Amino acid sequence: MTKFLPVFLGFFTVLLAACGGAEDATPPPVEETDVPGSPAIWSFSDDDTTVYLFGTVHLLKPETEWRSEEIDAAFNAADTVYFEADVQSEAAGLEALQVIGEYGVYKDGGSLSAALDDDEEREVAEAAAMLGVSMSALEPNKPWWAGVQLAQVQIISQGYAPDSGVEVVLSRDAQAQGKAFGYFESVREQLLFFGEMPEEDQIEFLVSGAEQIEEDPRMLDRLVVDWAEGDVAGIADAMSEPEALGSDLLYERLIVQRNQNWVPKIEALLDEPGVKFVAVGAAHLAGDDSVVAMLRAKGYQIEGP
Repeated sequence: MTKFLPVFLGFFTVLLAACGGAEDATPPPVEETDVPGSPAIWSFSDDDTTVYLFGTVHLLKPETEWRSEEIDAAFNAADTVYFEADVQSEAAGLEALQVIGEYGVYKDGGSLSAALDDDEEREVAEAAAMLGVSMSALEPNKPWWAGVQLAQVQIISQGYAPDSGVEVVLSRDAQAQGKAFGYFESVREQLLFFGEMPEEDQIEFLVSGAEQIEEDPRMLDRLVVDWAEGDVAGIADAMSEPEALGSDLLYERLIVQRNQNWVPKIEALLDEPGVKFVAVGAAHLAGDDSVVAMLRAKGYQIEGP
């Protein structure tokens, strides 16, 4: 089951927002998410540089309170804020649309239903019906992009808002304070993690996400509670393992490889004096394959949970 899917796919909803009545299954009990929280934050330093590492959720409900004195102090002290990618500029939106047009839709007469077997098509159709989405609307899309669109509809229908996501809020505050920005990836790179997957893995991704929509539609609420309470172990159990993405390949591409790519870039932040605030998805900072674990394995003294 793709437990990590809605958390990661919040990125796409924010990105496409920059571009310009379904039946609900009975969910398990969920704690409220509109209570003050204290998400986890880490730091490491040398003689003249401090780097803070903060795990984010890309979309949140407007009422979710997550700012803490510790987070605000670290953020306010920073001269530069680093995100995964620029997903809010007009250029980023245009780049995303170009990649989606190239890798996300069929141009050779193919269709989504032709790529799925009967059981897979039925699973996807049932999830789409729950969200009020017709299969005909999904037909032109390749499996990975159909999965993204279903997740977007689910997330937004539950009250999660693009302009309440952590990156959007921090970006707005950083601009107001005159901070510099840095990014570890491009929009194209992020989209191609999905777009260049073999079709069988795209299908596994789509079907696994459809199963989550049907079986645990309020899963994201519980993950947000874990995140807001700083429960790093809970985040790791839920998201930072291959089962969380429904595919070993997807876990390797979206979590492990990206973390490995980011670690030297984060290490290099120590070369320039000052305070750096790194804000990336919470799954990248939790678990045995996390950025935090990789930095600690290299001998860095990381302060935090």
